[in-house]
Amino acid sequence: MKKKPKLEILKDLFWDYKWESVVKNLDSPFVIARVLEIGNKKQVKEFISCVSSQKIIEFLIKYEKLLSKQSLNFWRLVYGVKKEKFT
Repeated sequence: MKKKPKLEILKDLFWDYKWESVVKNLDSPFVIARVLEIGNKKQVKEFISCVSSQKIIEFLIKYEKLLSKQSLNFWRLVYGVKKEKFT
């Protein structure tokens, strides 16, 4: 049986937004960027259990400017996204 994600752990990252809106838009570029950029290990792990790897890879290709260079390079390595895919 798959464990139900504990999304409440992400609430601190979105203190400036309505939580219900964040939950409804978990796979939006804004939410993905904020979690990947400033989330801690536990927050990122929970988030990744809710959002598909494919969605994160698409984000890394299409929205690279939403992350710092350090975060972008780190997550590229984690997901095996080659730099050549970026234009």
